[in-house]
Amino acid sequence: MRLSAAILLFATSLLAATLPWTPANFRGLSLGRAQHSEVMRLLGSPDAASRTREGEELFYKARGNHHGDLTARLNRSGVVTEIQESFPVAIPRTNLYKEFGQDALTAHFSRAKCAANALYRDPRGSIELTLYPSRGIVLWPDQYGYDFAAILYVAQQPGLARAPACVNKR
Repeated sequence: MRLSAAILLFATSLLAATLPWTPANFRGLSLGRAQHSEVMRLLGSPDAASRTREGEELFYKARGNHHGDLTARLNRSGVVTEIQESFPVAIPRTNLYKEFGQDALTAHFSRAKCAANALYRDPRGSIELTLYPSRGIVLWPDQYGYDFAAILYVAQQPGLARAPACVNKR
């Protein structure tokens, strides 16, 4: 039984890594193409903003589809790469499966401390994410690992396809 579960987990992780990823569309914003001006037009003025090494973050309080706080992340060129909605209260898996469908995939990841905490695919990783590759959606679990604490609408697959070189040197 344990072996079959391990094989299923490994196969699911490989399948998730090979499926084509479709960039998300959030309220008319095509992630990976939408610009700063489109964010302002469709989401309005942010409640706060900050500059990061990667670009800019725009914060919107309680304006998400689930009444959560939105964070729009733009790269240095002003292109939207991610929109995150952090839920005020974790949402049960069954609720989001009803909303998005049962075709979700589970993938495991680890963080590489030696590479600026880069997230990478790891079949034995402790970070379990639920992915909807055809919709560009990633569901992030809460601290207990069952309900969801956030939803990410992203332009590309989360994490690196394999561990950074510094992880393999150990």
